[in-house]
Amino acid sequence: MEGDAPGAVRERGGSGGASPPASPAEDVRGRIDGVLSSASPILDLSKSGLRHLEEIFKIPMLKLHLQGNALRALPADLFQLLPNLTWLDLRHNRVTALPPGIGSHRYLKTLLLERNPIKTLPVELGEYL
Repeated sequence: MEGDAPGAVRERGGSGGASPPASPAEDVRGRIDGVLSSASPILDLSKSGLRHLEEIFKIPMLKLHLQGNALRALPADLFQLLPNLTWLDLRHNRVTALPPGIGSHRYLKTLLLERNPIKTLPVELGEYL
């Protein structure tokens, strides 16, 4: 809908009455299924209430939008599981550290980390700068 924020959850249903909105978990699964069945290289899970990452690793995406969630940690093998990732948006989460594997990721060009309590970056990050 025009004016909706990216990833906004809309009520389902026809003109005969609205159904209750999907739960956050149902909404995330629906978006993942949608990406799997399409040719889209982008998965937008912004403001989905995510606390951890699960099923996204089966998607061969290039861009991953995760801003505005409650993520505290990233899986140690995140960058190995998503080898073609070029864009990662983690703004407005609670991430405290990045996994060392980020240093060996060949395709990541954009990493957005604003508003996360990260104090230090892994030394591996400087290997390809």
